[in-house]
Amino acid sequence: MPDGQSHTQPLYWPRVKILLDGIMERWKERWGREPYPGIHEYYWDTSQQLAAAVLSGFRAIQPGVPGRETHLVRSLARGVGGFGKMPLQGPFLSTAEIDEIAAWIDAGMPEGPPEDTNTR
Repeated sequence: MPDGQSHTQPLYWPRVKILLDGIMERWKERWGREPYPGIHEYYWDTSQQLAAAVLSGFRAIQPGVPGRETHLVRSLARGVGGFGKMPLQGPFLSTAEIDEIAAWIDAGMPEGPPEDTNTR
């Protein structure tokens, strides 16, 4: 999705988890081993864990910081400081997938659709 465009459907935590879990599964398949804890690992069971996560000494998602500028998205898109794009040595998320994560952060990291979806 090009910059400046928005998603037509809301994004929720399950989709973000699928993206992050998927990239780590592809990483393990490519390298034939488990990731080193704290170095390659981009797994979180809940959005709260992700919100509290620290990556390379920086909070993954900082309150009030646009999604594209968070450490999480920057590390997935281009790398940060002396660390390359994550997960280290790939495979990597596509630009569209990274855009989804940034949009989810910008939307307030919603968990899922409201219980009653008939109230629109």
